[in-house]
Amino acid sequence: MKKEIFFNHLNKTLPVVRKIALLVLILWSKSVIAQVKDKTLWQPYRVTERSGNQHIELTGEGWTLGHADQPIKSTAELKALKDVFSTSVPTSVHWSYFKAGKLPHPYYHKNSLQYTWLDEKAWYYRRSFRMPEKGADDYVFLCFEGVDYFSKVWVNDSLVGVHEGMFGGPTVEISRFLKADNEIVVEVRAGNWGNKATYYENLPRLASGEFDYSKRTGYNPRASGKIIKPWVISGGSGGEPFFSVGMWQGVRLEVVPKVHLERPYLTTTEIRGQNNLQSATLHLSLELLANEASTNLTLHPWVNAQLDHPNNYGQKFEPVSGNYTVQFEMFSGATSALKQTWKVNLTKGRNWLEKDIVLPNPKLWNPNGLGKAELYEVKITLLKENKAVDNLKFTYGVRRIEYLPTAGERTRDRWDNWQFVINGKKLFVKGMNFTPQDILLDLNRERYRWTLEAAKKMGVQLVRIWGGGLLETQHFYDLCNELGIMVWQDFPIGNQDTPDYPQDVWEAQVVQNIVRLRNHPSLAIWCGGNEFNAYSTGNAASLGIIERNLKIFDPSRVFKRTTPDHGAIHTYPDMDPIWYNRSYAKAPWISETGMHSIPEAGVFYETVNNKEFTDLGKMWDKEFYKTHPEFIHHFTEYGPGRVPRMLSRASHITDVTDPSIDAISEASQVGAGEFYQIFSEKVQGNYPVTAGLMPWVFKRHWPVIAIQLMDWFGHAGAPYYFLKRTYEPTHVAVDIERMLWKAGEKINLPVKITHSEAQPIKGAQVSVTVMDDSFKSLWHQQKPVAIAVGPSVNAVQTGNFQIPSDYRDRFLLVLTELKDAAGKLISRSYYYPRVLSKMDDAAFYADYTTKPIEWITLDKGPWLKPTVAKSATRCQLTVVRQEKIDDQHSRITVRVLNQGNLPAFMTKVDISGTKRAIVASDNYNWLAAGESREITLDVLWREPETKNSAIVTFSAWNVAKMEVKL
Repeated sequence: MKKEIFFNHLNKTLPVVRKIALLVLILWSKSVIAQVKDKTLWQPYRVTERSGNQHIELTGEGWTLGHADQPIKSTAELKALKDVFSTSVPTSVHWSYFKAGKLPHPYYHKNSLQYTWLDEKAWYYRRSFRMPEKGADDYVFLCFEGVDYFSKVWVNDSLVGVHEGMFGGPTVEISRFLKADNEIVVEVRAGNWGNKATYYENLPRLASGEFDYSKRTGYNPRASGKIIKPWVISGGSGGEPFFSVGMWQGVRLEVVPKVHLERPYLTTTEIRGQNNLQSATLHLSLELLANEASTNLTLHPWVNAQLDHPNNYGQKFEPVSGNYTVQFEMFSGATSALKQTWKVNLTKGRNWLEKDIVLPNPKLWNPNGLGKAELYEVKITLLKENKAVDNLKFTYGVRRIEYLPTAGERTRDRWDNWQFVINGKKLFVKGMNFTPQDILLDLNRERYRWTLEAAKKMGVQLVRIWGGGLLETQHFYDLCNELGIMVWQDFPIGNQDTPDYPQDVWEAQVVQNIVRLRNHPSLAIWCGGNEFNAYSTGNAASLGIIERNLKIFDPSRVFKRTTPDHGAIHTYPDMDPIWYNRSYAKAPWISETGMHSIPEAGVFYETVNNKEFTDLGKMWDKEFYKTHPEFIHHFTEYGPGRVPRMLSRASHITDVTDPSIDAISEASQVGAGEFYQIFSEKVQGNYPVTAGLMPWVFKRHWPVIAIQLMDWFGHAGAPYYFLKRTYEPTHVAVDIERMLWKAGEKINLPVKITHSEAQPIKGAQVSVTVMDDSFKSLWHQQKPVAIAVGPSVNAVQTGNFQIPSDYRDRFLLVLTELKDAAGKLISRSYYYPRVLSKMDDAAFYADYTTKPIEWITLDKGPWLKPTVAKSATRCQLTVVRQEKIDDQHSRITVRVLNQGNLPAFMTKVDISGTKRAIVASDNYNWLAAGESREITLDVLWREPETKNSAIVTFSAWNVAKMEVKL
């Protein structure tokens, strides 16, 4: 009905009173519709944490969790929820069910099948709290750091809004809803709500034996549509059994006066003096809001409009009465390092304070290996009439990261400067890739600490937070600040185009996290995401939103649109790793590379039906899955096409025709370890053309066979130790030409010494020894070497070794050592090139020596472990000391002495008799005859109640196992 006809009819038929009532009803209905629409809570402005009475933590115990088959319409329906029980926040629904004893461990056997219904329900978290202390006019913000994925929030039975997106928010001002006693209810639904994917194990298999993912319907983690959720936690590759849902981050209340501080941004713009630091210039950008809640503001209009077009009278500025000052303080420990105060004149709405600050005698934040990671506590206070009314605190590190061109030729468009210069010091960046700690988002601080401390001990200077994973937690960044680990942070776009991303939701997530993370000194690089085309039409809007907001909110850091791009490469070759400094000789940065291995056998004894540990040499068989369902369930990206590249390397270590789970685990790890060692040495030896390396991947997010240095339980495998030795500050390596040889050839054995420290090393000696596979010395050279100031690559020619003409199908053992002027060992590396009859085949020889062909399988030997085991030596094990860190952590130091006349090969210190995870100072190494070494074990007691049964063991491939009870 047209408006004019309607009102004419109204005039003729209704008395005045009814006419007014109807008009009020129409206006009220329009208002309600507008209010419902306005209750969407995603917005870009994050409310900063306060402290003291201003901050009320709602994280932890005190919550209940229940579910309904369909979303409720009002809180009156809560009494009909199913299976309500007590839980804590943050956590996922999956872990809540396990920790409450309602379902078995989701990662053991195929128990994940018992969890598949969880993402089909609407979940309701509830908790009560008392009215916080507040002034009559104070704002009270209810802040959620992360809810996965769709949510609604009620406060005291009033629906305060709806939200979507898991990386920040909702945040809502709730003071008008509060009473003396209050209740929050949060509805959470999974990102695949109403669009669940076909369960992957119900898919048909291709002729190769792999799942036919083209037949999967419903939610696609690699084409997630309107859902902004990383694929590893939403049923994507390596995480197919799981789809996370729940309140995975914390919840807090912030009590804030009407005139208040917000979103400080502190940057270091200059450091004066390098060796004798004089001062650092910092810049502070600070928001002050007067009688305005920033959660009510918009970043910009979402429709066609001129952004700043005042009329003839200009903009209206309403002065705020009162004498306001901002006090800025920096503390080094308990010592005040700086204090400044500024008077501010405020007007209603938003105000900015921009100040340059000179910090005398600054203590610098340095990455791991370059000095201490010094931290300051920054405290900013707003005073009214000289009385504090609001305060913010955060940790800050004074540091400058700059970038210079690398030494190699530019070979393509988009060629960034990859030479890191940190606080005036150049470095080759020793990095790692980092996936989520846990696929179902059990992300407590101590779990992070264990992992990141292990990374620090390994020599890691930078970790990349992968775009198939998370925008990480506050715990993660706080620990990286403390440990001196730089962070490359991907945004959560992984391997897909994003034309359907809701731009307002995406921008809210992007800006919230830029503001949340930008004051962390560890944050070094922003990146759009992982292995997606940043230049496709489907990603133009998503990338544009990131780029424009980084320019606004964090212009101090470099931005990479995606990786691989800008000159960085991802590569997963199946070749002799010596090709890394040939095939990739002009790459300025390698941001992903690695090799599969099987974690220690104990992982599978604990999580897989032990009856399946048969026919493991047939993993590549397309029928293997039928008799090994649990084993395959724990094999990331399993496919018969992927298995051989792992087994081919294991086949050089032991006979993999029909191995035990223990044998194939060890052999695949050592095979992968050799690969990591050699490619790391080749890449580092290519400096300054290549300036950084980030192997894939440090730790796995559930117990699986995959590329990894540390398993989900936190136990470091052999690849960790092989790579750790190459990440030491000064590392000696034989720049060996290849790993396969034929009898009678000459092996050239040049040495490269990579050195990262600021001081040179004078008077050092480098040696190279070639032994046969019974440890008989065949050749030895020793040369003096002067090692230049780091970062440097120092080359030494040591000569050639002639392989005997009758030396076939055996290993050579090549040892190189670097000692200082006093004869103290600085670095040692060892290798085991193969001398094979297969190399007598002219066609194969030409193929292998001229191009990076696939690594060969040694199905008939020689095999390294049984070969060296024939030449036994004797060792002694002594426990030197035991230190209790807490109930779950200990540090145990042992001394190992080689009492025999031959080296001990592949030495390993371990603990048996209890469930544990270990990060040792050294393992899988070489112990010379007569040599004594102390080794420290950091131990995580996974079952503290059984640690009294623990036994320290020492073994090597040519040493009988020794045991000492703790």
